[in-house]
Amino acid sequence: MIEKMFRKPVLLSKNNRDIKFSPLKNYKHSRNLGAIAVNYLEIAEASKHYPVFFVKDGDLFTPIALIGAKSETNLFVNKSGEWSGNRYIPAMIRLYPFVFSKADNSGESTTVSIAYDADYEGINEYNGERFFKDDLSLSDFGNRVMKFAEETFVAINRTQQMLNVAKELSLLVQVDITFGKNGERDHKINGLWQIDREKLNKLSDEELLKLVKTGTLHLIYNHIDSANNFDNLVNKLS
Repeated sequence: MIEKMFRKPVLLSKNNRDIKFSPLKNYKHSRNLGAIAVNYLEIAEASKHYPVFFVKDGDLFTPIALIGAKSETNLFVNKSGEWSGNRYIPAMIRLYPFVFSKADNSGESTTVSIAYDADYEGINEYNGERFFKDDLSLSDFGNRVMKFAEETFVAINRTQQMLNVAKELSLLVQVDITFGKNGERDHKINGLWQIDREKLNKLSDEELLKLVKTGTLHLIYNHIDSANNFDNLVNKLS
């Protein structure tokens, strides 16, 4: 998904100390996204505005907010790059032009490597903020970006661990969804996963307690409640 935002990803290094980054002025970079990953820290807010489902990558599940009826169309960004209706903007979109590329997996470290989109229109050598100081330590701007990236990385991993609990309890089922205007179902999204409510209602007290203690039940309820937001998508369809 996020690969569609980055036309020319480059690993950020201290060799880039003279590059300056101007503030993000619009969200044109997200126009080709039909969905975006969200984490447990933001899912309560995201689920107020967008349908939230899950995607599977290997053995891991990740929540996604549906922001389009097609895989390459964001219905909530206009031609000027403005986000529609004061709705919540997911963290991975706000982090642009940066993205974490990998983590240092030694011990409990949450250190991430940062990449940036070299095609970002706000990159220059004159105006904006540098990621590194002259002594090659992180600038205040660099520290803020790094903190945001690390927090998002940790939150996504934590969310995937929560969903492992749902997977162990066989609560996740694959679905294809269809929707459209005026009762028509001319838009279809394949390969999503959702919570099986019947199985959820049949869990034992012990299994429910496990969902509660891991925070997974709260995430599940956010996902279930988010189904009410399909009208937000449908109303954006041409």
